[in-house]
Amino acid sequence: MVAYTRSLKSDLMKLKRQPLLLIHLLVPLAGLGMFLAYFAYTPYAPVSKVSGYLQIIAIAFPTMIGIVCAIAADQEASAGRYQQLLAQPSRLVPLASKLTLLLILGFGSALLAVVGFGAGFLYMLDQSAYNLAFYVKASCIIFGSSVFLYALHIYISLRFGKGASIGLGIVESLIAALLLTGLGDHNWIYIPSAWAARFISSWMQVELSGGGPFPAEFLIQPGILCCVGGTAAIMVLLGGWFRRWEGRTSLE
Repeated sequence: MVAYTRSLKSDLMKLKRQPLLLIHLLVPLAGLGMFLAYFAYTPYAPVSKVSGYLQIIAIAFPTMIGIVCAIAADQEASAGRYQQLLAQPSRLVPLASKLTLLLILGFGSALLAVVGFGAGFLYMLDQSAYNLAFYVKASCIIFGSSVFLYALHIYISLRFGKGASIGLGIVESLIAALLLTGLGDHNWIYIPSAWAARFISSWMQVELSGGGPFPAEFLIQPGILCCVGGTAAIMVLLGGWFRRWEGRTSLE
């Protein structure tokens, strides 16, 4: 635990030399600012605006994850060819520290993007039909169903490089948007990049109808099982792979 705490503090100090913190601050602020400005003049119903915004955030999240994981891995490559990750006595400690930092930043970014939008929609535009607690729950749903992607993109970034991670993130966002249509009604639970968009869309439909249990056709229970089980499995697989990894060579 002491080694983990020290490693996490070291990663926090590295933020001063990385654009990660700025990305997690500026991108959500820019996004919510543009959508608030757009929604101030559009005639759509407030519920439709909120639903559309949350779906867009969920769709964009895989691309964001691909970019930040690529930056984090590239920084380790530049700072001594991953030696700060590989040279410690416990190989899993620096990996857990790096992943924890990315998850903390990602959760903060999700809160800023969703709750910040909700506050602006509620107090600046005076249009929202929901309170701030609704937006906090929405941000938790989007982030919680995206944890799998952080582990996946850490692996892709370390093993194949930043280009592969960013490219995969873009493809995942496109797939998430596609599976929001009828094409994903029966298979979205098996596609991790679609979890956030589908969960938030189904949750909003139930909230709009006054709450209650999810209809069976929404596949929420099997979706949660796939999400939780898949996230746990990829964490174990990532740790097992990283313990044997010796660094990425130029030929990779």
